[in-house]
Parts: sequence; C-alpha cells; structure tokens
Amino acid sequence: MVQEEAVIIRNAIKRYGKEQLVLNGLNMTISKGSIYGLLGASGCGKTTLLSCIVGIRYCNSGMVWVLGGTPGKKGSGIPGPRVGYMPQDISLVEEFFLKDTFYYFGRINGLGDEEIEAKQTFFSKFLQLPPLDRQVKNMSGGEQRRVSFASALIHSPELLILDEPTVGLDPILREDIWAYLIKLTQQEGVTVLMTTHYIEEAKDANKIGFLRRGKLLAESAPHELLEQFQCLSLEEALLKLCNAQDEITSNEMSQEDTNSDVLYQDKYKQTKEISECKAFSGRQVSRLKRFKALIAKNGIQFLRDYTGFIFAVSFPIIKFILFLMSIGGDPKGITFGIINEEAGNCDFGSNTGNVWNDESTCRFSNLSCRFLYNFDDFTEKKEYYDNFSEAKRDVQNGKLSGIMYFSQNFSQGLQKRLEESFFAKDSDLYASQIQVFLDMSEMQIGLLTQKKLYERFIKTFEDIMRHCKYSIKLANPPIRFEDPIYGTLDLSYRDFVLSTGMLMIAFLMAITISTNLIVIDRFKGVWDRSVVQANLDSNLQLVLQLLFILYFLL
Repeated sequence: MVQEEAVIIRNAIKRYGKEQLVLNGLNMTISKGSIYGLLGASGCGKTTLLSCIVGIRYCNSGMVWVLGGTPGKKGSGIPGPRVGYMPQDISLVEEFFLKDTFYYFGRINGLGDEEIEAKQTFFSKFLQLPPLDRQVKNMSGGEQRRVSFASALIHSPELLILDEPTVGLDPILREDIWAYLIKLTQQEGVTVLMTTHYIEEAKDANKIGFLRRGKLLAESAPHELLEQFQCLSLEEALLKLCNAQDEITSNEMSQEDTNSDVLYQDKYKQTKEISECKAFSGRQVSRLKRFKALIAKNGIQFLRDYTGFIFAVSFPIIKFILFLMSIGGDPKGITFGIINEEAGNCDFGSNTGNVWNDESTCRFSNLSCRFLYNFDDFTEKKEYYDNFSEAKRDVQNGKLSGIMYFSQNFSQGLQKRLEESFFAKDSDLYASQIQVFLDMSEMQIGLLTQKKLYERFIKTFEDIMRHCKYSIKLANPPIRFEDPIYGTLDLSYRDFVLSTGMLMIAFLMAITISTNLIVIDRFKGVWDRSVVQANLDSNLQLVLQLLFILYFLL
C-alpha cells in the first residue's frame, strides 16, 4: 500500500505574511491511478495547495510527498515532465497560434515533432478545438480553456493537476472529459487531482475532499459520504459538514485535534517509509530542446506583438537621433584656471605676445599670452589665479576643468631651449615648460582637452618658428603620427562616446523588452506553468530571454 500513494500531505501549514493562514495542519492522501476531486469555496486555499504539490510554492511546515519524493528536490521529477499542470488561469501565450502552443508545451516536455502532431490531431478532434492557425487571443474563453487542458495532457504525465478544468465548458464536453480522465486512470495508471466548482460532477471521482478554512472536513469516496450523511447529493453533504464545523465547541475541537494527532502518528511510520523510497525522475529532456523551445517562444511572442515590435524598432532610432542632437560636437564651456607669472592676465586678451626677428637672433616676449590666445576657441572662460592652492581647490569643487601654469621666465626659457639646446640649463628647460593639471574624473573630456592642448601648442610653436624664419620642423617632436591605417586622428568628442552610447541603448532596450516579456509571462501564468511542466529554471528562462533580445538588437 505504501507505493500505491501518489501524493501524501501531512500537517501542512502555509501562511501569507504573519496573519493570513491558508493551510492549517492539512492532511491529504491521493492514491495512484485514481481521480481525486478537491472541493471548496473560492479563497479556501485550493490553488495554493496545488502550487505546493507541483513545487512552485512551499509550505511553512509539514510534509509534502509527491511521486516518490519532495517537490523541488533533486531527483524528485517534480517540477518536471512527470506532472501535467493546468492552472486556474488560462496561462497561455496569447500571440501563439494553436499549433505553436502544442509545439511549445510538447518540446519543453521532450516530445518529438511527430509525437506532437499526433497529439495535436487527437486533441483537436476530441476537444473540438478551433483551427490550428487561430491565435490564442482570438479564441473564446471556452476554447482557450480547452487548449489549456490539452497542453497539460500532451506529454502523457504520471500526475495530472487540474485547477477547475471544466469551468465554462458545455455539459456534454464535461462528460466527455470526465470519461477520458477515468480511462486514463484505469488503463494508464495516471493520477488526477482536480478542483471544481461543479460539486455534483465530482461524484465520478474515486475520492473527494472538502477543503474549508485550511483543513479537509472530509476525505472519502463520494458514495461513502452520501451514506454517512444520509444525503441524496454531495452539495447537501457539504452543507452539513460546514454546519457541523461551525457548531463545534472549543472542547470538541481540542478532542478533534487530539484524535487527528493520533491519526497522524499512526500514519507517520508509513510516511517515513515512503520518504525513504527512491524517487524516479521520469522522462529526461535535453537542455538543448528546452533552449530551442524557449527561443522560438520568445521570438514568436516578440515579433507578433506588433505594438511592442514597432516600439522596439522605432524607440532606438528616436533615442539615437536625440543622442546625436544632445551630444553634438566637441564640448564647449570648458573653464580653465590660469596661473601666469610671466604676464598676469595678458591685459584680458590685449597682450598676445611678441616675436622680434633681427639679423642676429630672434627675441621672444610674453609668449605665454600667445599660447593662451590660440586656446580661446576651446575654452569659454579663463579664470586667472595668483596661487596654485586656490586654483586646485576650485578644480576639486568642479568649477574648473584644469589648471595651466606659466613660469616667470617662460619666454626666455623657451628661447634658450632653442638656441642653446644641449647646453641649456635645467632651470631654463623647466621654465620653458607649460605645466597642465587636468581634471580626469571625466575621462573623455580630459583626454580630448589633452589632445587639443597638444595641437594648439604645436600650431603656436610652428607660427613662432615661421616668424623667426626657422624651420618649422624644429617645433615638431621627434615622434610623428602619420595617417592611421584605420580610423582618423581627427577624433571628436562624439567619436569617443558614440560606441558607448549605442551599446547602452542596445542594453537598455534588451532589458526593457525582456522585462516586458517576463512580466507578461508572470502575469499570464505562463512562467509558472513552464517551470512546473518542464522544470525550467527561472534563471535559465531569464537568461534565454535576455540573450534573445540582445541577439535581435545587435
């Protein structure tokens, strides 16, 4: 008898938050190859109980044993292809055609295309399904429920979990479905657990359970309940059970709890023996098949959602245009701090430096002003400072993009560097330098500023050599950058940030679209259904959806 039990639940407690108690010490036993009808009012915990059985939720305490193991544990096969799950909601991809639905649920459960087509033909005829080229969203509620029912049965599971499968179906089709389920249990040994609002149709079940306030009021064969309560209908028996529960006094409840504890202890040994049985994992489905099925699902779901598709195509274009308009060319408004010990503030631009060329030599005066003048097109404002510490503080506070320092003997030092060359003193070489301190917290602006400073220095120095009738090659450093093999030396700020901006747009669009798919799957119940029927890891689904969108965009 131990191995004949498909589902055993002992003392299960499930809470939502601290106050809402959904399952209150529930005990349940479902035999293999039987139909178990779970009855109860809306909100009594039926759907929560089913989700704990299939392994997408877990009880706070107690024991749940399904087909040889604990749901969710390695090797239990639950969630996985051993179970067929039809949620209370439709839980189908609305963009699928009917044939897409069969192929998706068949493939994630390891079926080949030929098997899927055979099942598709059978269920289309048996359940009177609409044409294969009709989209799920264009079907009626009853048609969608029939498709959902077929999706749970397509891979011939050992355990069939059906949450109100016959709601909205006509009486004749309900009778046909019940006859088919009875055939499955008797001929193929399938175990069926189903909830229903139609109490009287549960008379065909092998066992029924009345769930109320988190506990089973009764668990027995329908005819036994009718005999026990001397009733003609199950609805009348249920009403008597509810009235009896309401009339129980606190003492009687204590006695009942004691009896329940005794019953639980009597069955504990049996439970322990069951838990020691090795679970059979059932059909093994390759990850490649699941991968292909998910990729196909995401592709169809994305491409047939025309509103989302148009948004996905147009939004990056609009964003790219706005990006180009907002970034524009090179950055403007660069503010530099100037410490010029040679010429002060250069008379606010009036002093641009002088070069005299006579027969014997070329004389320099206030060349620091000439360098600053040639840098005007890149800077919006120059702030002149008397000491370095004050300028450095403004850089740290974000008021300046950098500091340029000219020594008192800058022009003389530069002249001696040219004339005496090898014999020039270290003090003269140091005085001829322009010392630049940049704010490199914004790397692209800092590198671009460095490049512009270098170009302006070379251009100004070449002009000075030309005025002195020297060879302008003296102004060039010993290293020379020729035209690049790929790309260009004339890079703008836009060139620096364009590739990064494009990658950022692609990444954000991938996140946006994949998040939309995930939210829809969660909201419609497709996510949980895929997890239950094929043991698809949630992280795997997320990664595959992100990979699909990234591949599409890039």
